[in-house]
Amino acid sequence: MTPARRQSVNQLLNSLEPSAFERLAKKITRVKLRPKDVVYKPNERIDHVLFPENAVLSLLTVMSNGDTIEAATVGREGASWISAAVGAPSMPCETIVVIEGTALRLPIAALDRELNENGHFRDLVIEYSHALLVASMRTSACNGLHGLQERCAGWMLMTLDRVDSDRFAVTKEFLAQLLGTNRPTVSVLVSVLERAGILNMQGRRVTLADRNRLKEAACECYDIIRTTYEAVGK
Repeated sequence: MTPARRQSVNQLLNSLEPSAFERLAKKITRVKLRPKDVVYKPNERIDHVLFPENAVLSLLTVMSNGDTIEAATVGREGASWISAAVGAPSMPCETIVVIEGTALRLPIAALDRELNENGHFRDLVIEYSHALLVASMRTSACNGLHGLQERCAGWMLMTLDRVDSDRFAVTKEFLAQLLGTNRPTVSVLVSVLERAGILNMQGRRVTLADRNRLKEAACECYDIIRTTYEAVGK
């Protein structure tokens, strides 16, 4: 861990007034997150909140037979488990790291104090909590109503929005876990996008070739979720 810089690429923190951010800056530390790190396990007590900078986290619903599907994704627009702000000691889903990178770590005790004493931070957290709820509800509807190809394209767009370049690393097995399908199906989905000249995937590295066409391949949910997050703090 290293002390956090005075400014962060996390958009939620950067929406704070300078005085509100200064209070938090004394209490946050920067941590490195690696793919498949488990941030929170279902129903286990949470002792910290993460504000991703270029890491991407996935909130997975886990069934009794081990099947999984993504309920929401968190990147630089927000925070890992902000419902801790309303006193929820744990969460029902598993949170894992999808894309490696850095995040700012704030202990729950410090979060509680800031929510009580730092009014601008509290207001922003409430606004983001609503946006995360909207995104999660939209993801739930998307999982049930839209095709895998559209969902895969949308997931890749949202991931690209949260990293620092036009590429990221994820295995087909991991992507299948997030989409609630299997590796052979993901291979077909990726092949379709590659043949269309939209992206290239070599091993675990995905490189964007044509963002406009990737957006055309995605469903409406990508734009709705993106604009919902962009409105936070405005």
